[in-house]
Amino acid sequence: MAKNVVLGLDGGGTYTRVAITDTNGKLLSYVEYKGAASKHKDKNAKENVFNAVYEAVKKANCELGDIIGFTAGVGGYDSESDLEWVREVTDIEGLTCPVQNVNDAVIAQRGAFLLQPGIIAISGTGSIIFGITESGESIRNYDFYHYASTAARFLSYDSVYKIIAGETDQTDSDFIAAVLKHFKVNDLTALTKLGSKGFMDEYTQRAKLFGDLAPVVTAAALNGSHLAEHICGKAAADLITGIKLVGACFESDTVPAALIGSVANSMFIKNRINESLNKKDSNKNYLLAEPVLPPVLGAIMMSMYFNKIPMNDEIISNLQESAGNLQKYSNI
Repeated sequence: MAKNVVLGLDGGGTYTRVAITDTNGKLLSYVEYKGAASKHKDKNAKENVFNAVYEAVKKANCELGDIIGFTAGVGGYDSESDLEWVREVTDIEGLTCPVQNVNDAVIAQRGAFLLQPGIIAISGTGSIIFGITESGESIRNYDFYHYASTAARFLSYDSVYKIIAGETDQTDSDFIAAVLKHFKVNDLTALTKLGSKGFMDEYTQRAKLFGDLAPVVTAAALNGSHLAEHICGKAAADLITGIKLVGACFESDTVPAALIGSVANSMFIKNRINESLNKKDSNKNYLLAEPVLPPVLGAIMMSMYFNKIPMNDEIISNLQESAGNLQKYSNI
């Protein structure tokens, strides 16, 4: 039976991801479960987290009392007032170690850059640009009252609105056909009627319906749809502005950055961001790199750091190997 293990949790709106490693960074278990971000949006958030943690503990062949460090990155934890519900969600009965609660962007940044300074631009189910500077200061684009409306559902909302409004041309015919197919309607009249009824009454179902359309939008941009190019180009521009706002707070002239999420990493948007950040007229030099570790293992690193476990090459190597094994372990 495993003893002295470390627990990391990535609690997003769609999934709760839980990993357990030993103190050398070797993966013992990994579980994906239903969402944990905000009990206000999901009344089952606490139950989802508990079930994910319990299953991970069982797969790791350990007990809750064997866990010496637990860091939870939870989506929706944006201010001190949120801490009350976050603690409720992550208060696991039987867990004896202290819990380190942070926003899920923090564990994503820590994993992406192995606890070093850098900026992450997250755009998938949600959207945020977040950086930790050389002095350890945390900066969000939100702090500038800047919001990049680039989450998957927003790309789709804008696309559908403009299609219904007739803001299209001959290059958009295949894109329009794909949108009609997605909504299971035969023509624009039917799509307009569906839209005038609010598409769907349930917010969560509506958000998923539009979120699932985003890959169609990004694919259409690559295939030459002017409308999709416009929508994706604006998303890229918003992400670029957010990266540069956060980057302005760094002392160094060279700032590492990473893209996380299906929208940010779609080919059209990623290429636009890369091209813009490589321009010499920028105030900073941005080095766009792939995240080293996924967020859930960023939480593991934070747990180790919090518990004064010295980070060395062996642990980092084991964590990188663990990253490659996550899917294999999730199927055990």
